[in-house]
Amino acid sequence: MGKGYHSRSPEEFRDYLKQINDKHKKTRWRQIVLFIDLVLVVLIFYIGFKALNPGSFQNSTKSDKQVVDGYPTYLSLSREEDPTYQGYFLFIENHTKFETKVPFATWKSEFRIKTKNGILCFSEPIEWEERTIPSEANGFLYHSVSKERWKSLVPDCRKEIFDEEASIFRSKFRSLDLGFYAQVVIHTNDRSYTFQIKQKPYK
Repeated sequence: MGKGYHSRSPEEFRDYLKQINDKHKKTRWRQIVLFIDLVLVVLIFYIGFKALNPGSFQNSTKSDKQVVDGYPTYLSLSREEDPTYQGYFLFIENHTKFETKVPFATWKSEFRIKTKNGILCFSEPIEWEERTIPSEANGFLYHSVSKERWKSLVPDCRKEIFDEEASIFRSKFRSLDLGFYAQVVIHTNDRSYTFQIKQKPYK
C-alpha cells in the first residue's frame, strides 16, 4: 500500500495531521535559515570586495579639492545628458572680501583623457571664458568636449571610453573595474595642478 494515513482512530488521525504540519514548519524554517545564510554570504562578499576596491561601488562626479593661487578649486562632471558633448565645471571658491576674475592671466589649462593604466589618449588646450566671482561666493569655469572626437581615437582608448566590449554575458563585477580618467591640468607660475575624475564608460 502507498504511504499515508491508514488508521481509523481519530486520535491517530489528529497525530498524523500534526506530524504533517510539523514537517511543513520545519521545511519553512530550513528555507528561512538558508535565505538568511545566503544574505550573510553576499553581505560578507560585498564588504570584502569594497575593502579591496575602495570607490568601486561609487560613481564620483567630483575631483579632490586643491588650493590654486589661494582659491580652493575642484573639478565636477556635468550631469546634463548630451549624446554629442560632455561638460566639465571647474568650481572656484572665493573666500576673500574682494571679487576676482578667473581664469588668472598666468594660468595655462589643458584637458586630458587617460586610461586606467595611465595611457594618454586625448589632450587639448582649454580657453576658458572669463568670469567674475563675487566676494565670499563660489563661481565656476566651464569646458565641454566633443564625444565624436573620442570616437576617432585608437581602439585601446576608444573601448575604455565607450565600453565597446559590453555584453549580457559579462560579469557585473568585471564591469565595475571599467572606466577612464578625465583630467583638467592647470599650469601656474609656481606649479601644475591636476584635477581628475574617474568616469564610467559611455554606453
